[in-house]
Amino acid sequence: MWNKLKKCHLLVKLMLIVDFFIMLCFIFVYGPIDYAKVFWITTAMATGEHRYFANIFYSEDTIKEVMSNNYLEEINEDTDVSSITIGKQEKVTSYTSVYEKEILEHDEDALYKLIEFKYKEFDCYMIAVYDPKRVEVAYNKKINHGKILTEIVKENDAILGINGGGYFWSNGYPQGMVVHDSKIVYSSGTQKNTTAAINEDGVLVIGSMNASDVKEKNIKEAVSFGPALIVNGKAASFKGNGGSGLNPRTVLAQRKDGIILFLVVNGYGSRLSWKGRGGVYVTDLIKILERYSAYNAINMDGGSSTTMVIGDKLINDPCEPLKDGQDFIRTAWILK
Repeated sequence: MWNKLKKCHLLVKLMLIVDFFIMLCFIFVYGPIDYAKVFWITTAMATGEHRYFANIFYSEDTIKEVMSNNYLEEINEDTDVSSITIGKQEKVTSYTSVYEKEILEHDEDALYKLIEFKYKEFDCYMIAVYDPKRVEVAYNKKINHGKILTEIVKENDAILGINGGGYFWSNGYPQGMVVHDSKIVYSSGTQKNTTAAINEDGVLVIGSMNASDVKEKNIKEAVSFGPALIVNGKAASFKGNGGSGLNPRTVLAQRKDGIILFLVVNGYGSRLSWKGRGGVYVTDLIKILERYSAYNAINMDGGSSTTMVIGDKLINDPCEPLKDGQDFIRTAWILK
């Protein structure tokens, strides 16, 4: 009899704990604080494959209302290539900030420098590439199939790399276009897409482009994704959290002195959290990039695609539950 009572009490406690947890979830999702609603909807809507998560708890009208109050307005301006100085950087002995020192203090013959820091609770990795003409696009020869970044870097005999443009989950093909060595490897059509391109002079050109722009703009390497974060030193305007929620992030940027910046911001990696994959808002990216004097910057594919590799070493902690967290990507930016 006593054993039965003990089991009954244990069951009651368990049910109370479950009820309490359900009540907390209900308050979190539907309670008076908008943070959870905005976080959940903007993060889900920023993904290519998990937008349906937003519909689990919220109506279409609620989703539209939240997205209308959280968005980033891209800069409708072409990159001024004449503003970028390509060539040997002058030797600097005094620095205007600790961030300038991190970028500019390096061995004279260094091709790159890895800078590690934290933003809020997340690990960030930035690579300063001192010769922008050595930055190229790498891609999987079977363009609608992916490979992990460590394999792409190895196959291309690259020094390092980060993931590149986006792709469609429906058919696996890249978004927009892929250009390598001035040749159009792939184009999804005549529609213009937000694109990151490097011209023959080593200047990062950001804008809405299609295949017809390759020759006109003297483009050597390009992949499509976005949004543009900074163009000609002007940051994109935004409302709320920028509309793309919290996610791991990848950015391609360039300073006025020609130095290319590869930026990767971790999320929670393989760890589980009630906050989802973790990471930062696009508005946070702008703050980080401005610290390091980025003059032009564009968001690359993020989330599970966010990856950085140096040699054969995976630098960040990606969040895909396969291949040490790496996702199967279509394109990458590499240093040769």
